[in-house]
Amino acid sequence: MTARETAIRVLYEVEKNKAYSNIALKKVLGCSNLSTADNAFATELVYGAVRHKMRLDFIISHYSTQKLKNLSPWILCILYIGVYQILFLDKIPHFAAINESVTLAKRYGHAASARFVNAVLRVVAKGGEVKIPSIEHYYSHPKWLVDMLREQYPDDYKKHLAANNTPAPITIRVNTLKITADRLCDMLIEKGIHAQADGDIITISKFGNIVELDEYKKGLFIPQDKGAYLATLAVAPQPNQLILDVCAAPGAKTTQLAQLSNDMAEIVAFDIHPHKIELIQKNAQRMGINSITAIEFDATTTNNNYIAKADRVLADVPGSGLGIIRRKPDIKWLRIPTDIELIIKTQKLILQTSAQYVKQGGYLVYSTCTVNKHENGDIIDDFLSRHPFCKLEERQLLPHVDQCDGFYYCKMRRE
Repeated sequence: MTARETAIRVLYEVEKNKAYSNIALKKVLGCSNLSTADNAFATELVYGAVRHKMRLDFIISHYSTQKLKNLSPWILCILYIGVYQILFLDKIPHFAAINESVTLAKRYGHAASARFVNAVLRVVAKGGEVKIPSIEHYYSHPKWLVDMLREQYPDDYKKHLAANNTPAPITIRVNTLKITADRLCDMLIEKGIHAQADGDIITISKFGNIVELDEYKKGLFIPQDKGAYLATLAVAPQPNQLILDVCAAPGAKTTQLAQLSNDMAEIVAFDIHPHKIELIQKNAQRMGINSITAIEFDATTTNNNYIAKADRVLADVPGSGLGIIRRKPDIKWLRIPTDIELIIKTQKLILQTSAQYVKQGGYLVYSTCTVNKHENGDIIDDFLSRHPFCKLEERQLLPHVDQCDGFYYCKMRRE
């Protein structure tokens, strides 16, 4: 199975069964024997097609003699990767994109399908881009999301939309309990991996699967974005303190709390899912961390064992994910406004519940991986109007400004 065929099988799962592309990609790649380069190419095709779906739909509709809704899902997926290669991947010759797509159309359709795909791709290659009439089609975002960003970030929302379509870099956090950032960079560079440190965060070049690196297996690093890293820094944990991480999986922020306190605090990590508790434990063990206790617990309910006892509480609540679209482009198509209304109710409940654990003078840090102000500042303003906390620090990180995920955090002290 080629990289292109792998990509259309993944896209079929995404289009037909509403699967998340990262999950479908992992499943299909796991059954293939692709080289590292073909693996990367298939991944590029999948994410590129998902990122630019609305734009590709518009272009295909413009050049096609058939309505998209009348096309076989297989043929539509073949057209997605074909048009994406022609218009977005300069290194791929047009003839290669067209010929391979026609071959796939014969396999997943019939002779007429192949002729149709050939005709559409050839006219796209000849005609190129077409004038895109709307912002949502040009930047490939649903109208409700464009409207939200325009309302909340009127001065630079287009830059924000463009940033969402830019692949996120691979970033890792150094396990400073075992190694320095400079030394880990040197080790990675010796393996031919470009690595550049910014504090404890290292940006690395594209690599097949970083969890296969010996340095990962030895617990020298963990994948983490700079936004999550900065939010966790705000917790400022100290040795001998009781620290709660109430929505902890997969454990990147939890292990960072352990590092910041030199593995000498008492850190309790909550998560509602048993398999995620296991993941937190495995990460802590791999990194040689002993100060973390992971407990299966629902953060929306009160744990009476910790009322007014914690020095620090981190509530990294589940959110809409609108800050990580560049990593998970499916969010644009699977998320709907009514989802966010329900999410906000859960966020408020977790924040109010978490506040009960903070002792007088202790810190509460609320964070999300979203740029939606209704999930961030609005929730904090409402919370502070009814609880004895004062705001110490607040920050909204944006992909096009801060070169990291869209992340929000607010640090508060209990009075």
